[in-house]
Amino acid sequence: MKIDGALVALTAFLTQALCAALIAAVLMAFHRIYRRRYLQHWERSWWAFCVYLLGGTLGVFFYLRGAAPLQLRLPIAAIAMAGGFWQLAWLLFGVREVTTGRRMVRRAERRILAGLALAGVAVVVSSLAVAPELRVHLRIGVRVLTAGSVFLLSGWLLLRTSQQPMGLGRKLLGASFLLYGAQQVHYLALFGAEVILDRSFDYPLLLGMADVLLQTAMGMGMVIWLLEEERKRVLVASEQIEHLAYHDTLTGLPNRSLFLDHVQVTLVRAERDGQSAALLFIDLDRFKSINDSLGHSSGDEVLKIVAERLRGALRQGDTVARLAGDEFTVLLPGASNEQDLVRVAGKLLEALRHPIPFQGRRIVITASLGISRFPDHGTDAEDLLRKADLAMYQAKRSGRDGFRIYAPALDAHARERASLESDLRRAVDRGEMVLFYQPIFQCGSQAGSETAGLRIVGVETLLRWQHPGRGLLGASEFLSLADQSGMSQELDLWVLRTACEEVAGWNAEGARVRLAVNLSARPYRYAELAELVGRVLKESGLPPEGLELEITETLAMQNAEASLGVLRKLKELGVQVSIDDFGTGYSSLSYLHDFPIDTLKIDDSFVRLLGTGESGAGIPASMITLARGLNVRVVAEGVETNEQLAILRELGCDELQGYLLSPPLPAQECRRVVLETVQAELVG
Repeated sequence: MKIDGALVALTAFLTQALCAALIAAVLMAFHRIYRRRYLQHWERSWWAFCVYLLGGTLGVFFYLRGAAPLQLRLPIAAIAMAGGFWQLAWLLFGVREVTTGRRMVRRAERRILAGLALAGVAVVVSSLAVAPELRVHLRIGVRVLTAGSVFLLSGWLLLRTSQQPMGLGRKLLGASFLLYGAQQVHYLALFGAEVILDRSFDYPLLLGMADVLLQTAMGMGMVIWLLEEERKRVLVASEQIEHLAYHDTLTGLPNRSLFLDHVQVTLVRAERDGQSAALLFIDLDRFKSINDSLGHSSGDEVLKIVAERLRGALRQGDTVARLAGDEFTVLLPGASNEQDLVRVAGKLLEALRHPIPFQGRRIVITASLGISRFPDHGTDAEDLLRKADLAMYQAKRSGRDGFRIYAPALDAHARERASLESDLRRAVDRGEMVLFYQPIFQCGSQAGSETAGLRIVGVETLLRWQHPGRGLLGASEFLSLADQSGMSQELDLWVLRTACEEVAGWNAEGARVRLAVNLSARPYRYAELAELVGRVLKESGLPPEGLELEITETLAMQNAEASLGVLRKLKELGVQVSIDDFGTGYSSLSYLHDFPIDTLKIDDSFVRLLGTGESGAGIPASMITLARGLNVRVVAEGVETNEQLAILRELGCDELQGYLLSPPLPAQECRRVVLETVQAELVG
């Protein structure tokens, strides 16, 4: 090789090494964002290629400066050859994952890489047995032959027929792999000609430029493919979330929102055409005992069977929905008389009575059913639902496994609620309201035990009522009553002021935790909410960035424009905003993109799906992908098992809360836990 050719080769090696390092850095940045393992494989492949090229650069440099000691040239050549082989291995690891969806076992990866490192050393050492002028040809020939085969195979794997349309990134990457593989075959032919003809060819400048262009095309193909795949994931996530907005995740039945929409449309048509309709409220009898004896997962399977039986017992035009838990509702358009209702109710109850073969035993399910009619019992969807609920409770009190049609006498239940409302109006003044806090943990490393590396970064406020006669009541037992009676705003103000004062006191002692407060629906409809929050923060001493206000997805979207204006004012104040129970409402992606939010909280109903099968992680993974696209923090609620914790860590969830980590705690106990955690971190 002439000196000019050596200079060209030196320049080409350096240029390719710089290009490889740049592509590796770009892939490393994308891997930190998207957490795709194949990106990590490809990133390492480019770094290994950079090592190989730098080894070649040093070889040419030694040639230009004169012979270097064998003790120096030999290890450099061995490292370069190992880097060249590792490049090809990591390339294939990534291609295998994206084409088959299966990951390499890490132990197998390490064994393959160790074997290739030994192979690289063996090639270099064995080349010492041939004439000095043939050593470079032998080493480069082995590397070029291997690289050509691997790149041709990778290109074929990427471009072979797939079930999904092939995007630009995949086409560009596959084509560049094939061209690069063909280029390596061309190099192999050149080296073979040099040996056979016993003459040396100059390193053509155009070939070096072609290498750089093909490497650039490969890097662009990898990035474009990644962005296309992430866009597909976001679209799939949006479609799933749109479906989930109107359907129950467990049974696939319409949820409350969709059911009430159907009821309202049916009532309008019935009123216009002078027809009638009926609404049935179904509650399974003693379903809690099934959950307690068989477990929640078995209870979920029973609910799926119940949903199928209800669906199969109805006409095509009827609607069955799951409201919550073991509560189902049925809409019967055109139900003309009481005899029809009795027949349908009996058919549904009989369908549920058939024993269910389950885990080697026979489970018998019964239900209590309440009926209300349009227009006899009301003309509004919510009113008819309430009266069917009252009738269902009367059926349950009458011995279960039966039905009742609403009658005005059933409003005794309403009188009981009125008594509870009267007690509620005096609860704040009597000091009966108390706050519990559930810690929120930041995901850490997975070294050590399952919960190692977790640390408390926030607390969520939970309201409880210490009723003098009924004991400690959860928020679900009285908040709907407070909202209906107009007391929710008073409770919201008390919760906000008390929680800010308590947590500000903890932070003054060194806690430094974020406070999450979930207000009811009404405050987000009033423009003065930001002013109220600002006044509470000033009085309590809690900094604005230390407060996170949670709004449920459904409430945020019911009046999106008004909510958006209020939330923007809160953000101007410095307060953080969280969308709670994410995935259970009916979000519009355009609104989610515009909403000034900091956190999306994955509802615990989706967390419970983790570890239940191949598709169990699909919905949480889609939500996390969507959150990544919105550049917001992700918190998973209801973490109850180590398996759920491990999967959420793998998916890249930012923060966690649930009974596995900590149940809701009284204020003083939570303060103690938080301060002890801070002290332990300082000591550690």
